[in-house]
Amino acid sequence: MTRDLRALADTQFDLLVVGAGIYGATLAWDAAQRGLAVALIDRGDFGGGTSANSLKTVHGGVRALQSGNASEMRLFVRERRALSRIAPHLVHPLPFVVPTYSGLTQNPVVMRTGFGLYDLVAHDRNDLPDPSKHLPRSRLVSRDDCLALSPHIDPAGVTGGIVWHDCQMYSSDRVLLSFIQSAAEAGAVAANYVEATGWVREAERIIGVQVEDRAGAARFEVRGTLVVNAAGPWSRTLMADLPPALTAGRPPGLSKAMNLVTRSITTDHAVGGMAGSRFLFAAPWRGVSIVGTSHDPFDGPGGSPPVGERDVATFLQEVKTAFPGAALQRSDVRLVHRGLLPADDDAGHDLLKESLVHDHRADGVPGLMSVLGVRYTTARATAEQATDLACSILGRTTPPCRTATTPIGGGSIPNWDVFLRDAVAERTSPVQAEVRGRLARTYGSKQAVITRTLEQDRSLAAPLSDRCAVTKGELVHATRHEMAVRLSDAVLRRTEAGSDGHPGTVALDTAAQVMGDELGWTAADRVREVADVERAYRVDP
Repeated sequence: MTRDLRALADTQFDLLVVGAGIYGATLAWDAAQRGLAVALIDRGDFGGGTSANSLKTVHGGVRALQSGNASEMRLFVRERRALSRIAPHLVHPLPFVVPTYSGLTQNPVVMRTGFGLYDLVAHDRNDLPDPSKHLPRSRLVSRDDCLALSPHIDPAGVTGGIVWHDCQMYSSDRVLLSFIQSAAEAGAVAANYVEATGWVREAERIIGVQVEDRAGAARFEVRGTLVVNAAGPWSRTLMADLPPALTAGRPPGLSKAMNLVTRSITTDHAVGGMAGSRFLFAAPWRGVSIVGTSHDPFDGPGGSPPVGERDVATFLQEVKTAFPGAALQRSDVRLVHRGLLPADDDAGHDLLKESLVHDHRADGVPGLMSVLGVRYTTARATAEQATDLACSILGRTTPPCRTATTPIGGGSIPNWDVFLRDAVAERTSPVQAEVRGRLARTYGSKQAVITRTLEQDRSLAAPLSDRCAVTKGELVHATRHEMAVRLSDAVLRRTEAGSDGHPGTVALDTAAQVMGDELGWTAADRVREVADVERAYRVDP
């Protein structure tokens, strides 16, 4: 996958997708797989905006229990199953536990009844050929067992607990990237750091966008018979010069969401704790914990929201209420995720319940469609809906959607447990077993490409530092084959070097040297790139 701006400028596309978060990525993959000529652009890196703010959970619809919405539960069950099938190296079962109390809604009888209904609705959750992805039924546990699994919650009033299984992404960034890689392999032209700065029109019809290469200085046009606004929180800016009455496709309000990456406070279960009237969750993830999610109204411009120390302190106090025994301090917070999500109301209190797919012909702007959503889990289903609509608008008869069953990049793995075991047990490779296991988890069935690189050039098998096990070869691969343009792309999203906290100064300097050698960076460039990564670990005063 290479960054080909000439192909962007010189091709007449059927579909031009603006915004390469998870919704744009899944849409590009579906449309390309069905034979449409697709372009995908983003003003920053792929998934570098709101999609980077993730609890890493692939939900099965448990939240819909409160409203008794069986159709919503079915949607989430189907999509959790689909992601487990198409990305088996990146999506794995994870048990969850929440306490029960003697109150009306959270007592054991009500919880057992609700989860019994959920198990019934999710009866086909294990219709997967890989037994390692099968999920057991929910179960009640005793008070002692609940507190053993959740040692940091307040034990007062706890009567027992309920355990169920959802899934977790080993890397949400790699899931998103795999969709884009698959789209590119199917013929799509994708490029990061290409910002849409205006519309290209013929009379009232949108026929493309004016763009600026933010990694260079070029300005040009990208043409598409149908342009899709999948810019998420940047939608307001993108559509600012369209008629004021054209509000469909724009979120009424925005909610600022935040997750904290902290020292490990969980073991093998994601744990729910009460903060006021709602549960917060702490999930174990690659040796740390991810705690979330906070939601606060946001009335600023769309884009990347500012997060200050006061925001972190306020949320950390909620976390302490939910998990008082963890005694988390500000120094335990290794990374702060933040993003803007669409809300159903102007004030930004309630998140959008259903994804929005809208053809703007009805608003007098033909050639433009908007796609807007909230959940990682349901992005693929929304992309299927959007591609169906796009084909109808374009008057194209295409094959039916196959993205629920077609493996994405690295996902051609019949049995994950067997694949991982064989990758680690391989005795002919000089690459250490621990490294082979990590490469298998990161790259799946494509890990042999990186392994061969490390075998052929042993200098690339060296880790970035004593503290950071990611190899130099992974940085080279990200730069040559995964469109890593900035150091932050490689450190935060292509590899796991910095995704669970600061990797250390030595690792950043080494990574900058490796990428700099590939891209011709000067010494000043390397300093600037390191400083840019450092900013990801800081919050505003």
